[in-house]
Amino acid sequence: MKKLFISEILLLSQKEKKAKRVEFDRHRTLIYGKNHTGKSSLIKSIYRTFGAEPLMNSKFKGANVISLVKFELDSVRYQIIRDNKRFAIYDSNDDLLGLFDSVTKELAPFLSELFDFKPLFQSQNSGFIIPPPAYLLLPFYVDQDESWSKSWSSFKSLQQIKQYRNQCINYHSGIRPNKYYETKKEIDSYLRIIDETEKEQKITGKILNDIKEKLSQTQFNINIEDFKEEITELLTELEFLKKKEENLKSDLHDLYHLKASYDTQINIVKQAIIESHNDLKFASEKLPELIGCPTCGAVYENSFTERFEIAQDEQKSKDLLVELKKEVKEINDKIFNENNKLNSTVGELTNLNKILNEKKGKLNLKDVIESSGKKHVKSIFSQKYAELKQIIVENTIEKQNLEKKLKEFESKKRKNEIVVFFKNKMTSFLKKLDIHSLTENEYKSITSVIESKETGSSRPRALIAYYFSFFHVMKKYSSSTYFPLIVDSPNQQDQDIEHIDKIMHFIKDSQPKDSQLILGIAESYGVDFECPIVELKEKYSLLQKDEYENVEAEMIGKIREMWM
Repeated sequence: MKKLFISEILLLSQKEKKAKRVEFDRHRTLIYGKNHTGKSSLIKSIYRTFGAEPLMNSKFKGANVISLVKFELDSVRYQIIRDNKRFAIYDSNDDLLGLFDSVTKELAPFLSELFDFKPLFQSQNSGFIIPPPAYLLLPFYVDQDESWSKSWSSFKSLQQIKQYRNQCINYHSGIRPNKYYETKKEIDSYLRIIDETEKEQKITGKILNDIKEKLSQTQFNINIEDFKEEITELLTELEFLKKKEENLKSDLHDLYHLKASYDTQINIVKQAIIESHNDLKFASEKLPELIGCPTCGAVYENSFTERFEIAQDEQKSKDLLVELKKEVKEINDKIFNENNKLNSTVGELTNLNKILNEKKGKLNLKDVIESSGKKHVKSIFSQKYAELKQIIVENTIEKQNLEKKLKEFESKKRKNEIVVFFKNKMTSFLKKLDIHSLTENEYKSITSVIESKETGSSRPRALIAYYFSFFHVMKKYSSSTYFPLIVDSPNQQDQDIEHIDKIMHFIKDSQPKDSQLILGIAESYGVDFECPIVELKEKYSLLQKDEYENVEAEMIGKIREMWM
């Protein structure tokens, strides 16, 4: 498992001419400040820089803040910077490693390799995909807004992954590690080969059966010596013509198959154009400028930018359609030329058949030669059928070996080990936090929904026990990068002083070994967290004018490089 430590964050608003620089301790940092001093905006900016989308304060969002996070990954230094929707990543020498305009299509695959985050999650409508960074960062973040009432909900747009909570839990707990998804991907590749080969074998088998049936209808005995010279000459010429005919038919078969494939692609692209056009029309004519989510209450903009992106998708599809039609025309021209060649060859075969109609005694020489040709064709198709069968057998064996390997990752013994570890942590942590109403049966599954079982002031404490139990599970079993643990505003639901004290000491004492913790609080209640403190004092102004010049001087070169 790789370990990541955040060393510093720089925030810059060129619009307001303000900035902020915050350094983080490798073990623990306290972000201390009263309400409205920007604790949550500072913390959320970390995740936003990595491509997740927490719910940001509207005033802070309006400042058009550019953010840069410095981090170490297994002692190698990197920097990631975000300006609006563009991202850039730099190595320890300040060399640009990548520039990204799309989180899902560009940034996610890059970070997947960098952070060993390689699950394949099932999306709602696009099959299995490498999930965006939000699903990597989600279990490490306890946010101020959502996490104290509902777990696994700190970022926007999480519903794009089907049953994302269970998929994330199974991955981050180590029940389904990277090797599980790598093995599953290999199995799928063998399944595709087997499926395609079986289809080809079915066609080959049908042709072979037809040849066998026609051969069975020709019954004769012949002394080949009586026709040796004539047969040798005619067979040589016939073999050449038939081979030429077979090659032409094979080429035509491939061309027609290729044309069918392009026709399918054209239909798909046409449908995509219609859907993009309808989406743009709907967004432009039907939807208001601000759209409220009926589930979470969040408000999203139906802006020109979003409609422009839809229009771009439609134009790209139209451009692709033109290219596909151009390629289909080229294929049709090739089909026309090959058909002409085939017709010419068939004409030559017709002329040869006239010669073969000469009788030799009671036996028609044409029957002898046709039989010889059919037997040769039968031999070719029999060999091809056997080769295809061997391919299916070999790939089936490989698939079965991988399926055995996959079962090892899904073994009850391994899963039980992880679940038992989780339950033991939960039991211990619940007692430390004075939660006695939850029975072990209510969290016997690692996917249990804890928040639905507790109410009032006990719910936040039960959730703290759950989050820290999962922090420890990930530390021990996860195959992905271990990120800093960030807990924002743990004093929730009017805790009494005794329980506040338990919460603060619990967080301090239960932090996993060799992990980094960033804790945002408005009051320490006398608990010494034995770490550096970043104190925020000015209300409604996390960013400061007196820090602008220094921060801008460090960031401006990278900002310019991003937009060159």
